[in-house]
Amino acid sequence: MVQEKEKKKKGKRQFGKHKEKSPSHKDKGRNKDGNKGKLPQNSVKEAKFGHSKPTLTYADSSKPPPSAPRKRVDPETAKYFSEITNLLESNTVELDDISAICGNALEEARGKELELATDPIISCTIQNLLESCDLDQLCGFLRGCAESFPIIATDGVGSHVAETAIKALAKHMYDESSISYIEDTLSLICKIVAKDSVSVMQSRYGSHVLRSLLCLCKGVPLDRLDEFHVTKRSDILATRVSAGPNKPEGKIRNEFENRFESVFKFLVRELVDRAKYDMAKLRVDQFSSFVLQTVLRLSVGNNEELLYLIKIVLCGPDQTLGEENIIGSEQKDDIMALLEDTASSHLLEVIIEVAPENLYHELLTEIFIGSLFDISSHYCGNYVAQALISSARNSDQVTQILDELGQKVKELIKFGKSGVVASLLAACQRLETNRRECCQALAEAVTGDAESNNNIIEHILYLDSFMLELSRWKWPSGGKMSVLGCLMLQTIFKFPKQYIRLFIEHLVSMEDEHVFHTAKDSGGARAIEAFLSSDIGAKIKLKLIAKLKGHFGDLAMNASSSFTVEKCFTESNISLKEAICGELLDIRSDLSKARHGFHLLRKLDIDGYARQPEQWRMRQKSKETAYREFHAVFGESRGEEIKTNASYNENHNGKEKHDYNADGESKKLNHVEMPSEQKQKINKDGDRSYDSSKMSKKQKVGKPLLQKSANKFISNSSNTPFVRQSGKKDSAVGELAQLASKSDLTAGEVRSLFNASLKNEKGQSKNLKVPFVRKRKR
Repeated sequence: MVQEKEKKKKGKRQFGKHKEKSPSHKDKGRNKDGNKGKLPQNSVKEAKFGHSKPTLTYADSSKPPPSAPRKRVDPETAKYFSEITNLLESNTVELDDISAICGNALEEARGKELELATDPIISCTIQNLLESCDLDQLCGFLRGCAESFPIIATDGVGSHVAETAIKALAKHMYDESSISYIEDTLSLICKIVAKDSVSVMQSRYGSHVLRSLLCLCKGVPLDRLDEFHVTKRSDILATRVSAGPNKPEGKIRNEFENRFESVFKFLVRELVDRAKYDMAKLRVDQFSSFVLQTVLRLSVGNNEELLYLIKIVLCGPDQTLGEENIIGSEQKDDIMALLEDTASSHLLEVIIEVAPENLYHELLTEIFIGSLFDISSHYCGNYVAQALISSARNSDQVTQILDELGQKVKELIKFGKSGVVASLLAACQRLETNRRECCQALAEAVTGDAESNNNIIEHILYLDSFMLELSRWKWPSGGKMSVLGCLMLQTIFKFPKQYIRLFIEHLVSMEDEHVFHTAKDSGGARAIEAFLSSDIGAKIKLKLIAKLKGHFGDLAMNASSSFTVEKCFTESNISLKEAICGELLDIRSDLSKARHGFHLLRKLDIDGYARQPEQWRMRQKSKETAYREFHAVFGESRGEEIKTNASYNENHNGKEKHDYNADGESKKLNHVEMPSEQKQKINKDGDRSYDSSKMSKKQKVGKPLLQKSANKFISNSSNTPFVRQSGKKDSAVGELAQLASKSDLTAGEVRSLFNASLKNEKGQSKNLKVPFVRKRKR
């Protein structure tokens, strides 16, 4: 029976749970043949970053030494842990007895940690014990296997045990009474790992364990560990095309507490100092590159440390460079050679993103300017170009990049490097510069021949197929729209309307059927929503919404396009709102069965429209009146804000208003701060924008749960009930005139004025409610 269970257990064992992708399955668009290497030194300067992959000569890279042969577990110990496994799987153990069982089993493992952790079957039991044991027992196991920890970490089986131990230790790092004990344990482990760090970071398994160890020392929560392991290329692109903060901290955030700062600094310094003599080899190694990327990301915020680390990575043991000239001309060829390899180009992307401002400026002006088009056309280099563009710090840097790439937009799209163009659009919007020039360059790039359809919006929506067919292109009958094309349109509709008049004209001139297909596509729907959320006039928006009449029912049944229906309703006038509700009323029974249907029916108050259409119209007119009054007093920016709040706050049943915090507890709306000031900025190209102050959210750390499910033990937690809070008394609408002269309004004043404008004919105010708002998965 024991042998049969061991066979089943072995069959269920999932190896490589945290393995990185093998070199033969690298990122799409990268080095598809999986080979690593670099151009010969005598041909680096002549390397052409053309559209075909260059011929590479392979560099000899010594592999890390193989793991020590496993020691067999003695039969008596194997039998004991087999009994422990059967006991845990029986689910007959009381919760209070689990700690005692774990303690006894780990005590039995003392002195045999290496053999047990690397055993294919018993290692599963060790993992379960480490997840459920006390902190003293966990630290005792780690101290016992400290000397052999590098061997365990680089073993295909033992790496899972090491990873489990690190994650289990992370659950206790917010216990202030245990900080010193955990720090002593980590210090012991890190001293042993540092001695053999080069071999560990080159290992497929050790690389992952070492990154987790670095994250634990830095204080990264368990739910954020994945950010420092393998990141999806689509997630990176989404971050780059978003108009976020100008500083690299906005792209790679590092707000973690330095729980074990001294241990982290020691491990990082030891790691890079021991690796600097082999840096030329480690930069092109897939797994060591992952470790170096993690070290750089975790060091964001400490510019002095970052400069030291980047010098080591780029220059190796050469420390002759001064503070004024971080990058010398002799390093240019070596840095350009990093673009030839997948692993090293990923590393260069991270260096660009985290680099302090002075270093970024040197990289841009001394290394990349003059070769941007060649780099952007390269199968690896185009990702580095995206990182360079999205990390630009000021408008002058964007201008330099646009001067070199602005006339090459069509070629970049034709070569399949649309991500570079999307990043350039996002950088112009983020820094509010060169938006007119960037829009003009894109419009010229996607304009077809005189005989073809010249609707640039349709061309961008189907960017890939359009560039293949050009003059012969026609609107396809089916198929997905271009993801990057839709992302570009979402960015463009954030631009001021004076820069995008051609895009607006072509969108509203599309055929009704084409607008419907665009709204039904997940990417196209977001482009339409971006158009409806822009500062474009209401008449133009209504013209586009009217093209969807007769299709709102079909769109509402689709989870993605239902958001578009909701946005259309918010931006519509009374007649169009009635048309939308009429179409949804016909499919109410089917829509109510859909997962997203309940929210949409409630948001549009379809039941109220069906029961009392006249009162429904009065409510909608009251909202429109309130919006116009606020628009007249506070201007377009504040008026749009109030309109959005009105859309989400309307309670069709006339109940009181309330909001909920992150824990699900009720809180008063007037405790939510509104932007205290909005400063108008005018940059050199004449763009205007408003900056709003944002609320800072405190990071809440949840306590770990004891898991109990099969081999894990879980304890349920109760939900916090919702408690309703009553609103404040209403203020008179006449106070609008008195408060209009104020430069700042508190949240209470804004909402009280808004409530006053919603009074009905009897003088009774309509209280508002914030319903549950569903979140869209991007």
